[in-house]
Amino acid sequence: MVSKGIFVLVDHHEVMVGGALFDVSLSWKMLNDILIISDSASDIARYCDLNISKSAVALNLISSLPYYPFQNIPLWDGVNKIHPFCVLKYGKTQEVKQFKNWMSPELNNDVELTLQNIRERFFELLRNHTSSFANISADLSGGVDSATIAYALKAHYADIKLYHAKTDSKWNSDSKWATMIANDMNESLNSLPSIGASGRRFETDMPYSGLTLPDSPVFWADTEGYVENIVHFNENYGNSIHFTGLGGDELFTPMPAYAWSIVRQNRMRSVTFGFQYCLITRTPFLQGISNLMNNTSFKEALKTEIDIGFGHAKLRKKESDLNWFGKITIPAWLVKDYHVPCYQTAMKTLNEISGALDSDRSRHQALESLLFQKRVLSQLNVIYGSLTWIAPFLDSKMIESSLSIPMRYHLESELTKPMLYRAIKGIVPSEVFTRGFKGDYSSFLYKGYKESAKKNIHAVRDFKVVELGIVDPDILVSELSMPTALHNRIVAFERLTAVERWLHNAMSYSS
Repeated sequence: MVSKGIFVLVDHHEVMVGGALFDVSLSWKMLNDILIISDSASDIARYCDLNISKSAVALNLISSLPYYPFQNIPLWDGVNKIHPFCVLKYGKTQEVKQFKNWMSPELNNDVELTLQNIRERFFELLRNHTSSFANISADLSGGVDSATIAYALKAHYADIKLYHAKTDSKWNSDSKWATMIANDMNESLNSLPSIGASGRRFETDMPYSGLTLPDSPVFWADTEGYVENIVHFNENYGNSIHFTGLGGDELFTPMPAYAWSIVRQNRMRSVTFGFQYCLITRTPFLQGISNLMNNTSFKEALKTEIDIGFGHAKLRKKESDLNWFGKITIPAWLVKDYHVPCYQTAMKTLNEISGALDSDRSRHQALESLLFQKRVLSQLNVIYGSLTWIAPFLDSKMIESSLSIPMRYHLESELTKPMLYRAIKGIVPSEVFTRGFKGDYSSFLYKGYKESAKKNIHAVRDFKVVELGIVDPDILVSELSMPTALHNRIVAFERLTAVERWLHNAMSYSS
């Protein structure tokens, strides 16, 4: 049977269970020789009366850890998560095993055929997802991805609502572009309060909508107010669908390690590219070539960075954008007693995986980010399920086609996302793809942090993470008291508030 994206296949004495390809929400636990499976780890924890895992909570506080493989660590003791692209098999031996059922596609130089497949699949998705809904709406941020979806919907369906979060800064032209696009489509634009005004980025104890507890902290709380406004504007609950552009950047924009991938995909032709890369990025030639030729495996690189982060190895002299991921930093306010369990949990998780999501660094980074975007989409449908939330770019066939395009085709100085432009050519005006820059929203981050620091500096000792002994309140208060804030310190505190909010709700949920 298939229910809410979960399939169960029974063959004699063997059971195979899986979920949607890019969805890793499936959780399981053995209880008295009975296999319990759910798309909600929290429901399993509640049913089995399980405790919150303090070491998993502590590990979630380290924002610099790469999403993969640590997104797979459940926040409840005794609950297991299915690994990405795997299914569970439970047989006569009563042992649960995981088998990988998906591999990244091979590169395909027949780009025209691939683009045709992307176009056909894109419009097929729009037809399939709109046929049974009375109300159709979509984001219109002013960027390429949302504009592509909006124009495509308008080309096939007359009635569509467009939503846009107004910008606070006069230097941000997203609102201007959104207005121009809506006017070009001859559609009204429903302007909602700005992300800064409606976001919940630094909330620590606010309940989730509908008192629903997601399996993991909400790391997109900055847009939560915008999402809730869309829900409130839709009168016909249960018969409305909303489209979002999640996944577009991952499919059609070069990832940070793109140069590393080009060197391997182009082989001998990449020599000239190596020189150009060093020139453009102003990287010393020997250092740049060393970074481009680095073949350290994902597991080896991750082990080294974890060792460095926890003080078991010496610091690197220089970082590179071409690495698998960035530097791992442990927040000063994480209590020392949790360094060892965090390190042990991280290493155990690392040892359980076979390697990267893909041997190519750029494709690994794209897949990792797509898994995160899929989590965001799942949380949207769990927390705000009165609407159906759809992201066409997160469709598995769209992902497979896009990943098969060699990296060099994604680079074009005149166009943003040239492959997407060519795939839907004739639907979206070329001006949308020639916009020189995207709006900046960083001012919201700094302003929100200052306000939250002032608000929480006297409330820190009541935080659940402090109550559990995971966070040192004195060090955290000292950081919040500083007149200036470094970006990594703000990001670390943003992560802390997201985890604190989940913990606050989870402990209320349990009781």
